[in-house]
Amino acid sequence: MHTPDFSLQKSTTVRSLQPRDGGAAPGAHWLVRHWPRLAALVLAELFVAPRQRVEPFEPPPGAGLEVVYAGKRHLRVHLLGQGPLVLLLHDWQSGCSQLARFAQGLASAGLRVALFDMPAHGQAPGLTSDLNEFLDTTAQVATQLGPIHGLLGHGLGGLTALLCAARGLDAAGVVAIAPEPSFELTVRRFARAHGARGQAEELLMRRLEQRVGLTRRDASLSEITPALPALIVHDVLDRRVAIRHSRQLTSGWRSARLMETCGLGHRRILDAPPVIHFSANFLRGFPAPRSC
Repeated sequence: MHTPDFSLQKSTTVRSLQPRDGGAAPGAHWLVRHWPRLAALVLAELFVAPRQRVEPFEPPPGAGLEVVYAGKRHLRVHLLGQGPLVLLLHDWQSGCSQLARFAQGLASAGLRVALFDMPAHGQAPGLTSDLNEFLDTTAQVATQLGPIHGLLGHGLGGLTALLCAARGLDAAGVVAIAPEPSFELTVRRFARAHGARGQAEELLMRRLEQRVGLTRRDASLSEITPALPALIVHDVLDRRVAIRHSRQLTSGWRSARLMETCGLGHRRILDAPPVIHFSANFLRGFPAPRSC
């Protein structure tokens, strides 16, 4: 039997595809591979620019309208129903039209609902926006329309609602639906979608901290304790924001409750009658402000 002599054969070197050139993933854009600092500047501007707008909100008969000035911008705030006032905050690249069914459900339950498009979303003017502007806009709307009974937010709006509550916004309770757990996670998800990893990813994170005016600790739900009773609603099949984040948060928050759904994902959860009903009952369970 002939035994092959492997010592006479040439060896083959197998190299794994690892991120290189400043932390770029294989297939990343050439700018990320060769000039990660310049790429961080470009990606930071892309990050704060919504790439799509949803259909405008069509108010039902009898809805009111207020014009609120948020900085140099004016926002059209739609008001539905009668009772204690609840602010509805939409997700990134979303708009108040996607909260229309939720608003009508809360109004039917005896709450007064205010919903509006954040800057650079829906019908609101502007080309760029960010989490800090979401926070400032919410605070200014609450100040001009108050007193506020509750906050309800979805996605980035959920993160906004919980951070506003932690910052001392005067309200009775807050509902966060599939909230983004932190500004940092949102940035890193965006970075990796564009092939930026390692050094390039960290450069983008630091650039956006400067651009937005928030540090990663300032805008992380794991770093806060809600000052208000909170209801977190999350679907186990949510592909955008994994439910494990909400489970980790509520396990350490004594004043928070977690409602889990199945099969509604990140978007359909806003139209589910059980979610609307449960959220309305949660908010109605608190005494209304005296001046309401």
